[in-house]
Amino acid sequence: MQTFTDIESRVLHRIQRDIPITEDPFRDIAEEIGIEEPLMRRTLKNLKDGGIIRDISAILNIGRLGYDSSLVAFKVAADNVSRAAEIISSHPGVSHNYLRKHCFNIWFTLAVPGGESLARNAEILKNLCGAEDMLILRNRKLLKIGVVLDVGATGEDDSTDSVPAGVTGTVDHAPEEELSPEEKEAVRILQHDIPLTPLPFRDILENEKSALTEKTLVDIGNGLKRRGIIRRYSAVLRHRTTGYGINAMTAWKPDRPITDETIMEVFGSVQHISHLYLRDTYPGKWEHPLFAMIHARTEEELDEIISGLKEKSGITDYLVLHSLKEFKKERVRYFSHRFKEWKEQHD
Repeated sequence: MQTFTDIESRVLHRIQRDIPITEDPFRDIAEEIGIEEPLMRRTLKNLKDGGIIRDISAILNIGRLGYDSSLVAFKVAADNVSRAAEIISSHPGVSHNYLRKHCFNIWFTLAVPGGESLARNAEILKNLCGAEDMLILRNRKLLKIGVVLDVGATGEDDSTDSVPAGVTGTVDHAPEEELSPEEKEAVRILQHDIPLTPLPFRDILENEKSALTEKTLVDIGNGLKRRGIIRRYSAVLRHRTTGYGINAMTAWKPDRPITDETIMEVFGSVQHISHLYLRDTYPGKWEHPLFAMIHARTEEELDEIISGLKEKSGITDYLVLHSLKEFKKERVRYFSHRFKEWKEQHD
């Protein structure tokens, strides 16, 4: 398992939660955790170079941006998987694309701009891939998203290892907000992986030749956070390089009605679960509405977590969809011209 120094652990725990959108966020975090800013940035560079940190950027509530999104699963013949995965990954609205152990074997997330049909985009991909069947598993309720991975001792006594990052508890669909051109530009800029420099947002603006000033970007960014359009601005880690090399998407079918409170008590309190949703079902084809994404260090730990969930919830009908291969994992660039280009080419 990957081991970290005390400073690395402190930095990793802090940046998974939230990073302030200020002129010099690394200085602000360094002061908060009691280290010098140059050491903060050197530590982050080492962690990125070592493949621990995937990127640091805004995590967005895409429904508030006017985008439609869903988890989609395709049933693809084994000899066609590589070709199909390449076609799916070429869509600018696909962020995650995995091969999983199930008859529906390619699973991906798909987002499309407002005014476009997600079902139409999925159907085009299905035809291009030659998929035999598909499921569009829309999120009907988000119960938890995000988790702070335990990456070693932090030297603190506040039990922060078990505190989830991001959103927990029942979250209803929030209405779309009309964004001004400046706000859309700020969203575009804040999606970029932040450079590890003393004035990172100024550097992004200069590199992107944006008309926004640093102060305007900071003000808009914090306003978007307050309104819930930006869920948080934080680091995303590579689970495998932090010691969490095993993950599985589990899907559960309760045999009786179950309340959100019970789901949160049993599933939401588990540190290793990063995503917890209620999704669509299709009678006779897909009847497991409760999705829980679990990360573990070993197969044995994964089995223990699942056994504990089964025992506490009383749910005996569940599926464990192991990730067999990662085809794509990157954040969607919202308000990108690539959506228009893809539509013109394929629609």
